Amino acid sequence: MSVNGIPLLYRVIQSVKNTGLFDEIIVATTRFVADDPIESALKDYAPDVKVYRGDSQNVLNRFVEATKSLDEEDLIARFTADNPIYNKEITRKVFETHKKNQADYTYIDGLSPLAPEFIKVGLLREANRLTQDDFDREHVTPFFRKNAENYRIIKLEKDWNGLRPHLNKYLTIDTREQLETVEKMMQELDFDRNSPDIEEIYKFLEKEIKAVESPEQLSIVLDGTPVGEGLPAYIIAEIGQNHNGSVELAKQLIDMAVEAGANAVKFQKRDIPSELTREAFNKPYDNPNSFGKTYGEHRLALELDEEQHKELKEYANARGITYFVTPTDIPSVEMMERLDVPFYKVASRDLTNLPLLERLAQTGKPVIISTGMASMEDIDDAVNVLGKDRKDIIILQCISQYPADLERVNLRVMDTLKKRHKKIVGFSDHTTGIIAAVTASILGASVIEKHITLNKAMKGSDQAGSAEKEELTKMIQYIRDARKTLGDGIKSVDPVTQAAKEKLARSLVSKVPIKKGTILNEEMLTLKSPGTGLKWKEKKLILGKKAIRDIDEDVTLHVTFFE
Repeated sequence: MSVNGIPLLYRVIQSVKNTGLFDEIIVATTRFVADDPIESALKDYAPDVKVYRGDSQNVLNRFVEATKSLDEEDLIARFTADNPIYNKEITRKVFETHKKNQADYTYIDGLSPLAPEFIKVGLLREANRLTQDDFDREHVTPFFRKNAENYRIIKLEKDWNGLRPHLNKYLTIDTREQLETVEKMMQELDFDRNSPDIEEIYKFLEKEIKAVESPEQLSIVLDGTPVGEGLPAYIIAEIGQNHNGSVELAKQLIDMAVEAGANAVKFQKRDIPSELTREAFNKPYDNPNSFGKTYGEHRLALELDEEQHKELKEYANARGITYFVTPTDIPSVEMMERLDVPFYKVASRDLTNLPLLERLAQTGKPVIISTGMASMEDIDDAVNVLGKDRKDIIILQCISQYPADLERVNLRVMDTLKKRHKKIVGFSDHTTGIIAAVTASILGASVIEKHITLNKAMKGSDQAGSAEKEELTKMIQYIRDARKTLGDGIKSVDPVTQAAKEKLARSLVSKVPIKKGTILNEEMLTLKSPGTGLKWKEKKLILGKKAIRDIDEDVTLHVTFFE
């Protein structure tokens, strides 16, 4: 890929060289024939850069093999090749922090595109021996983050040293839009001559994408993505309990959400002892969707433990999608705080669970509240407990009917909620189709949530009313396309219709031959296409004036023909 005329890989290599930190650079790619040009091009552009070609999926082993000549205590900095703007100052500061703390592994939470991860060679080799997990091996470093208690690991916060994580995605190049943004930034800041500092980069991006921190707008940032009025709808794929207690099914659902184009996946977390009385736990639960003999056993079978949630959060983040949770009790909040989920959702049944809301408010993180089982009084109470002056609360209109009837959806409630609480609003869709979600987006829903499933026929009470991949993909595409049709509300002749207007509209034309010196009157005029001349309302510009030349019949008239 070319970025302003220079291949992206070349730019990454130059960024690495500019830091002045490294003894050697290795490009670790695959043995696929499709990667032959990488090796060939580097021989010409950067003959000092080594190339190692290994397994396409087992990237961890590829890294280990590529560095087999190094000592255990040597240090690797891992750069990825989808970002051309690694920052010298930040990279050096991460390195100094790593060195000062004699760490095994140092990284910025969320893996900032402005600086690499630093990993000790011996640690890589140990991970290669210990893990057989396909995900760990494909993504190299998740193993260390999942086993942080076993190593000297430095985790730097997302906003460390002035970093602005909500702008990170605009510094990587995965889409045509991102490429165009980066190219424009490089041109405007003259990257090929200068080395702009971070503040210059962020200033450009905030201007370019109108990053949402304006007090006049109802808008916030959710895990790096601007969300609010006038912005693309934020799509949440609600996995809930449709994983049926299986981590592997959960990963497949995450993959589905990513491939369909969702922004986030949402799970649920319940601490069953905090949820149910002994009587409720032991109540027989005999139906086709039951996963246990009693309701308590059923609920336990659908729960994922902390390690499983940790694994799934890491998996989702590596796939480039946000992972968050609806906790239904305080122990579940504490668990999710340990996993550092970026924001929370509250189920509508818990809008009256004020102690839970108080704990969520204490986290200081954005909260999305669902209102399916709630009265307006319940919503008022919940907002007051969470913080009625906070801007980072999102309220979703919802009907807790599974599946919900279209005539009960009542999307106009979104406007009522926005006016009453001055919060961002959205829609949690429990209908079987996609029309309600698309309509909600047109009516101003900034957040759309939809339950998803691998197959509606699967066992589970929520499966039948959830969207399969094709339906979810279509819903998201329709929402994106529908929002494009809204425009800015200004009526004007669009440039794309100008040619048609000139061809088809009417102009003043001579109805009869007009001799030089003749005083023009209305009986000499008619209207015909094309529309390149004077309009009928402009006839006063020529009526009563004298022709300065002979004008044939059926000629488009212009002011310059008269005096």
